[in-house]
Amino acid sequence: MEMIKCFPEGLREELEALPLAEACNIRLFAGRPCLVEGADEEYLSDYIPDAAEVYETAQRLCGRMLRLSPATTAEGFITLQNGHRMGLCGQVIREAEGLVLRGIGSLCIRVAHEIPGCGKTLASCVRKGGGVLAAGRPGSGKTTMLRDAVRLLSDGGLAVGLADERGEVAACLDGVPQLDVGMRTHVADGCPKAEGLRWLLRAMSPELLAMDELYGPEECLAVREAAACGVPVLATVHAGSAAELCARQGIRYLLTEGAISRVVFLHERRPLIAAEARDVLEAACQGR
Repeated sequence: MEMIKCFPEGLREELEALPLAEACNIRLFAGRPCLVEGADEEYLSDYIPDAAEVYETAQRLCGRMLRLSPATTAEGFITLQNGHRMGLCGQVIREAEGLVLRGIGSLCIRVAHEIPGCGKTLASCVRKGGGVLAAGRPGSGKTTMLRDAVRLLSDGGLAVGLADERGEVAACLDGVPQLDVGMRTHVADGCPKAEGLRWLLRAMSPELLAMDELYGPEECLAVREAAACGVPVLATVHAGSAAELCARQGIRYLLTEGAISRVVFLHERRPLIAAEARDVLEAACQGR
């Protein structure tokens, strides 16, 4: 894995001996061991970096473009090349322009994966018609499956519009995807998701819209608008059950009104169950 070259030399030797292709998160702490989390196991390093090494690692991963300012750290994370995401933590203070880090005590690197074929369940649900949600808790593989489903649908003949606000799905460089999202996929890179969906709907004549991490009311409204125009949306959402999913009013409305037809619940990086919207609403009423 190319980014391992950015880690302290002593730690790098340990990491290079690991099966990092299976890693989900790499957690780097100042004054504590590094933790590598896989789908089924984790590894704790012998090497313990200091604060200067953690900061230097962050700078190397960013190509020395990291600035501790609200403009670059207010979201708490930075998207790296190839779709990896580096979360930052440490001394957080509020300035007039927003939240800013004044010291980095730890990093959490979410490792992006391409697993051809893992999005087949999502893709088959989309082909049945209507919007589809991939729901799961953090680390359940939602983004990886979304990326592959978009690739399968795009290469299968659908014109797809992908709103990639954080750059984790397509990993664009100067607007060009570095990860495979299919031959017919238009990517709105770095644009807020709701605005990205509307941009793609207006400009690119998509047959399907896609986005990672559907959350707020404005994004839900954009999904409703797309459905009203006859364009379904494939999206991921943080929720481990029907009850958790429907606790969000905006998403409950999408299910009730038919803008979302099906939900695929994920568990441990695998599709667990694909449910019709009415069944999800019924399960939520029962607290499941």
